[in-house]
Amino acid sequence: MILIIIIFFIAIIGAFGMLMFRSWEIRTNRIMIEENPQTYNKGLSFREIEKIVLHTIKHIIQWIVVSVIKLWFLIITKLNIWLKNKSPKLNKFFRKKEKDYIDSRKISFVERAVMESKIKIKKVKEKIKKEHEELQEIKENNEVDKIV
Repeated sequence: MILIIIIFFIAIIGAFGMLMFRSWEIRTNRIMIEENPQTYNKGLSFREIEKIVLHTIKHIIQWIVVSVIKLWFLIITKLNIWLKNKSPKLNKFFRKKEKDYIDSRKISFVERAVMESKIKIKKVKEKIKKEHEELQEIKENNEVDKIV
């Protein structure tokens, strides 16, 4: 929410700055105003600029969300591994309990969407764990090679 407010204020300040600059050009006669509207050369319209900016902002926000989620899962994975190695009792305390089977005919649309999202998130977690394990094996192999 704060990011949206900041972007809004930046857009307002930018628009105000453009208007002030244009009025300064007109007041100081630094711009020639053409009386003939037929010779107007159309450049980028405000709508096209708005579409471009919204498109780039959408991709930036998506990239930020995906990278934050990836970092979150990396941190959680490393904490879980550290917790397993250092204290098995704490690990048992924080372990999730498995739920019973739910009849799929009684699941609402929202619950089904949440379940699908959880499945996708589990796949991402497994992928991160797999990559982490591969890195650990490579490090161990390098240490063994150094010893030999």
